[in-house]
Formats: sequence, structure tokens, C-alpha cells
Amino acid sequence: MSSSGPSRPPGPPRPPRPDPDAHRLARQSVRWAVIGVVVSSLLALAGLYQSSHGGGGRGTTDGGTGWSTGPGPGPDPGSPSPKDSASGATEISDSGGTPDGDASPDDDGTGGTGGSSGSSGADGLTAAEHDLRDSLNADQWSHESCSHAQWEGARAALFCTVTTVDASGVPAVGKAGVVMYGTKYDRDVVFQSYAGRLQPGNCDEQTGVYSTWRENNTGDSAGDVVCFLSDTGQYVFLCSFYDRPALVQITGADRAALVAWWHTMEPVFTR
Repeated sequence: MSSSGPSRPPGPPRPPRPDPDAHRLARQSVRWAVIGVVVSSLLALAGLYQSSHGGGGRGTTDGGTGWSTGPGPGPDPGSPSPKDSASGATEISDSGGTPDGDASPDDDGTGGTGGSSGSSGADGLTAAEHDLRDSLNADQWSHESCSHAQWEGARAALFCTVTTVDASGVPAVGKAGVVMYGTKYDRDVVFQSYAGRLQPGNCDEQTGVYSTWRENNTGDSAGDVVCFLSDTGQYVFLCSFYDRPALVQITGADRAALVAWWHTMEPVFTR
């Protein structure tokens, strides 16, 4: 290639053509910003109106046996009486489950929350609660005394009178809660909400620990247990079972008496 004359330098580059969509996008951004301000203002006014008229939300109810660091899953224990005037037996505990006459059982019979499943019978118990009651050791657990107890997530939950006799022939009576879950996993979630905050130890000698418990007649480990002092000043023993998704809770103000009673409460289940 050849050149016929001196080269001419190119002129400065032209500015780019304006984007026809740029102004439209800018207008949309402004529009959405205005809408956002309006909506925020309306929400703030609605919140002020609701607050000035007493809110509208529902409060929470602590229906559990509390740790010193928070509530637990079981009913709040009451204050035990020192003596059962009818039998003369020392009363160890009147807690572990509170009868809940207002609880509404699930109608489908497939299990549910609050220790209810199926339709209730004349005694106020559901089919699942009847089955749980009938599995209890009738020599110690008074089946006629069992009533519905409220335990979140349970398939069935009962509150029963339990009478035991120690090696010296001295009777002791108290109340205990027994709970059955749909699966061991569901039960373990509840149990670990306790055990996960405690250190291993020996519930015979310590409070605020977890350990295993053994059957008196065989010496074999039959489940796990946590023991602690609740917010209400009651000592609590919560026991799990390896062979079924169950929990048993006993509670009392006298720790030594509670431990002694716990050792005589066996077996809990007979089928």
C-alpha cells in the first residue's frame, strides 16, 4: 500500500449515544423509592395504632418445670404435703404432671401434642393414654388415679399416684408423670434439652447432673436420668427408658426422700 500525501491526524472521539432506556430506569427507581417510603410510613402508623390500642398478640405461658436457666418440658410441680392422711404413708411428691381438664385431645387418633391422641373416653383419657396407663405396674401405679397431663409433643401423658414399699416395709406415696412419645428420637430431643446442659455425675449423690440408671433386680442399665433443682425449689428426676420412647418424672422438696422413693419405684412398666 502507498500514501499520496501527508497523513491527517484523526479527530477526537465522539461521546457515546445516550441509552434510550436510561431515563426510563431512572424514573422507575425514583417511583419505587417513593412507594417504599409510603409503605414504610403506613406500617409505622399501623404499629403505633396497634400499640396504642393494647396490641393484639398473645402472651406466652410457661407450662414447664423450669431449670434455673429456663423452662423445661414438663408441667410446673406443686408443693408436696408431708403426709398422706388416708394411708399414713409418707408423701414424697405431689408433682410430675398436672391434670389438665381443659386439654383438647386430637381427633384423628394418630398422635399429637400435649399428651393427647384420639378421642377421650368417659374418664377423660384418650386411647393412647389408656394404652399407656394399662402398661404401668398396677402394684405401684394406681390406674384409677391417672389423669391427663400436658406435655408438649407427647403422644400420651399421665399424672398418677404411685405407692411403693421400701426394704423395711415402710410405704411411701407420691405423684409421678409418665409420658410416651411417638418415637425415641422425639423423646431424646426432649431429654437432651436437659442433659445437654448438665455434666455427667451420680444422681444418688449430686444435683444438676446426668447419668444412667439401673434396674435393681438385674443391675443392667435401663435408661438415662437427669436430676436438678427447678426454679420452683423442687428437686426433679427425669428418667428415660432404652426399650421404649418414654419418660418418667418425679419431683419433691426433700431430695433424700425423693432418691429413696425413686429406688423403690420399679418396675414402671409391666408390658
